[in-house]
Amino acid sequence: MSTPDSPALSDLDAVELDILAELRSPEAVATFEMLHSTVRPEAGPRFVELLAIINELSGPNFAVDASLDLLDAVQDSGDLEVVVAAAPTVDDPITALALAQVLRRIRED
Repeated sequence: MSTPDSPALSDLDAVELDILAELRSPEAVATFEMLHSTVRPEAGPRFVELLAIINELSGPNFAVDASLDLLDAVQDSGDLEVVVAAAPTVDDPITALALAQVLRRIRED
């Protein structure tokens, strides 16, 4: 809600506030720093979801948990073509989680 002294938030402002509210782990902060310039209002909910997943898995076993999450998504989707195309980058746990999220979105559509 805006007051006469404060302008209404743009869609992008609202999305960024939602995303910033999800930054609870060092991994989520690093993800936001890496990807924030690519966030558009229509992609905001997906990015917030990704940060929530990262926060859930963050900790000492983050890389292993990210790999297992991707493996689960691949098994559920059966879409190896997308994984093979992204193979050079899936060693990075954040990329693995983002790819898992993409596979889940494809399956939902």
